[in-house]
Amino acid sequence: MDEEEKRGVVTVEEIESLLEQLPGIQSARIVVNDWGAIEEVHILATSERNPKQVVRDVESSLAARWGINVDHKKVSVAQLTGSKEGAAPVRLKILQVSLAQDSAKNQIEARVLLGKAGEEDVQFEGVSQAANSVPQARRALAQATLTAVNKVIQGDYAFLLEEVGVTDLGPRTIVLVTVALLTPRGNEETLAGAVVNKGDPNGAVVKAVLDAINRRLAKVSAFPKAERRPQKHEEPPVRVDQ
Repeated sequence: MDEEEKRGVVTVEEIESLLEQLPGIQSARIVVNDWGAIEEVHILATSERNPKQVVRDVESSLAARWGINVDHKKVSVAQLTGSKEGAAPVRLKILQVSLAQDSAKNQIEARVLLGKAGEEDVQFEGVSQAANSVPQARRALAQATLTAVNKVIQGDYAFLLEEVGVTDLGPRTIVLVTVALLTPRGNEETLAGAVVNKGDPNGAVVKAVLDAINRRLAKVSAFPKAERRPQKHEEPPVRVDQ
């Protein structure tokens, strides 16, 4: 338990992040008063669950995670109906992956070219250099992928590479990646991705990175059709009675 939780404090960003992981919820917006009490909870949801179920999920998750009891009357739910375009996840497609060696400098250069699924003419390239070794080559590929991805998202967010690893599970080799999502408030959310290496170790690293970030990409994407959270003024942390 971190220091803020020990003091009975949880941030608005942490609450919104939790709610956005619930089934059917696209985005969440918390409004608190000057004393840190929750005044309003605004939810943008898909039509896969009815509003009453969404409200119950919000109440239950806050009560279970932090012991926060919110009156259902303070929770408003807006649902996306009709066209599914607004709720469609933003996906990036791998267009090209290359790894070049420079023997003279004992370095490798990784290049990753990504395109928006369905609009491959919209492309983003990432490049990264590293020492010429297998572990460093994996990191360079992962970093190049995130460099390309960071060109897609809103400027006040950033994906940061943490670790890249490989493990054997029975006869299969699994590529594992952990990525930190840095939020506008300076908080970090750890994301993880895993992909089976099916004979393309370089591509598997890129796919593992995308597996880690794809779930959050729609929330932070700068694509015009993606849902964007409106800019928020600084709010006091939510006080939790322990």
